[in-house]
Amino acid sequence: MKLSARFGLATVLFSALALSGPAFAADTDADSIVVLAKHAPQPKPDDPVQVTFERFKVVKATFDAKKIEGGKATIEIDTTSLKSGSDKRDAHLQTPDFIDAKKFGTITVDIDKVKKKAGKTYSAEATVKFRDITKKYPVTFDVIDAKDDAIKIKSEATFSRFDFNVGGKDPKITPVNGDLTVKMQLTLKKT
Repeated sequence: MKLSARFGLATVLFSALALSGPAFAADTDADSIVVLAKHAPQPKPDDPVQVTFERFKVVKATFDAKKIEGGKATIEIDTTSLKSGSDKRDAHLQTPDFIDAKKFGTITVDIDKVKKKAGKTYSAEATVKFRDITKKYPVTFDVIDAKDDAIKIKSEATFSRFDFNVGGKDPKITPVNGDLTVKMQLTLKKT
C-alpha cells in the first residue's frame, strides 16, 4: 500500500506538468510522459520510481513552426494506461485512494501563452485539469526539432501531488514525497 501510494502521486504529477521545463528521462526519439517519485521520509535504493503513461494524445495544436510564440496545444493523458513495473502497484495506483482511474480517466493539459526565452527554449502556461481540479503552472520546454507542420519538445517539471488530492499526507500511510517530477518528450502536430 505504501509503495502504491507513492506511485499514484508520481502519476498525477506527471499529468499536471506534462509540458514543463527542459530535460528528458530517456535518450530515445519516442514520445513519452514519465513521472518520477521518491519514497518519503527516506528514499529507497530503487528510487526514483518511474511511472509511465502509455496512452496520451495531442488533441489540438496551433502554432507557426518558424515562430512558436503564441502557439497553443491540448494534451489528453489516459490515467488507466499507467505502468510502473509492478502490476500490483499499478492496480493500487488506479484505486480511489490515489488516481481513481475509473472515475477520472483523463488528465487534460492546455498549453498557451508561449513566449521565447532564449535559443530554442520557451516558457508557457499549463492549465491542468484532473480529479475535478484545475491548476495553472508556469512551464518551460525546449524545441528539439521543427518542421512546417510539427514540433518536437522536451520538458521537465516538478509539481505537488497534493494539488490534485492524490494520496494522503501521512508518510506512514503514503510513503511518497509530495513533489513529483514529470519528464516528457512530445511531438505536436498542427491540427
